Amino acid sequence: PAVSFIILLSLLCSCNSGGTTTLSTSPGTATSSTTPATGPQSEILLDGDISVSAETNNDYAFVIKPEMKDVSITGMFETLGGAPNHIQVYLMDDSTYYNWLKHHTVHILFDSGLMSAGEIDQAITTPGTYHLVYSNIAPASLSPEQKVKTTVTLKWTY
Repeated sequence: PAVSFIILLSLLCSCNSGGTTTLSTSPGTATSSTTPATGPQSEILLDGDISVSAETNNDYAFVIKPEMKDVSITGMFETLGGAPNHIQVYLMDDSTYYNWLKHHTVHILFDSGLMSAGEIDQAITTPGTYHLVYSNIAPASLSPEQKVKTTVTLKWTY
């Protein structure tokens, strides 16, 4: 968990035009607080390489505020080797995430399926906390971790 927090902090960067962004300091959470400015806005949520241990998930949380309109999350991911060389990426709201962790049946906003590489392009229509989850279901006997190159951007207007 501490390593994930360090990786998260090193990967997060903000790219806003006309606003001030602050990131929270709780592990695995990237909440943003932006001073409203008119026009298109964007924030890079992830940009670089991450490692997802076998049979675990990396969770990157972020907040969509009510004043944010035309919100979308776009990006890509690509595994960088390691058996079996695949990852699954999910996007879900807060309550869905906690029910998903308890293995309840849920409706997930975005599910990449098990892939070696893919793209994320999903509109978000409701304010709230969201979770971008990278899931490695491979057993540790195959590989202790999966390395993933990823870039994910949150876009919106005010």
